[in-house]
Amino acid sequence: MKWLFFDIGDTLVNEWVPVDHIIGQFVREANGLGYNITMEDVRSKFIQSYSNYIASPMQYAISELVPSEEDREYIKPRLKFQKELEEPYAEARSVLEQLGERYRIGIVANQSPGTEERLEKYGLRSYVDVIACSAEQGLSKPDVRLYQYALKTAGAEPSESIMIGDRIDNDIIPAKSLGMITIRIMQGYGRYQPFTNDKDTPDYTVNNLNALTALLL
Repeated sequence: MKWLFFDIGDTLVNEWVPVDHIIGQFVREANGLGYNITMEDVRSKFIQSYSNYIASPMQYAISELVPSEEDREYIKPRLKFQKELEEPYAEARSVLEQLGERYRIGIVANQSPGTEERLEKYGLRSYVDVIACSAEQGLSKPDVRLYQYALKTAGAEPSESIMIGDRIDNDIIPAKSLGMITIRIMQGYGRYQPFTNDKDTPDYTVNNLNALTALLL
């Protein structure tokens, strides 16, 4: 193995705070309309959404918890995801530094514009050789063309590459379909996605970034 490709959200970067923040926005807006919804109610709907591969957890939660279409349409435009609340996992930098001594490192991620600048801010950019992100390439996972772009840019063969991510649908399935080794990291809501067969079962599973060093070094 020569290349490690990482997802970003809930893999290198902790999205729990901004996700919980937008859940809080929903709770406040809904309860302001007379509902009695708790943070835990919404988190439970997020878990159901991921467990059933429903595309938008927030839209699912709104549709399940707010029966009035008028109220749903009032709430939706008032919810804003605060990306600036994201932070890299505490161990992300040291893990990339250690892995970078043996492997070259790439990114394959669905991200809004500015991924390279955010990686720089997090202190992670210097460890990354190739960045393939949806906003810049106009392709979104699970589209295998984003993976193919990353591999081509890296000059890497799938058989010498490992994909590391938290989601079965976006990270494990497309990478396996190309012949890459896959490692699932059980962080964020992605850990609630089930796998059912050889096509969606990761080759390895770890609980956090620190576990990667023992597995890969």
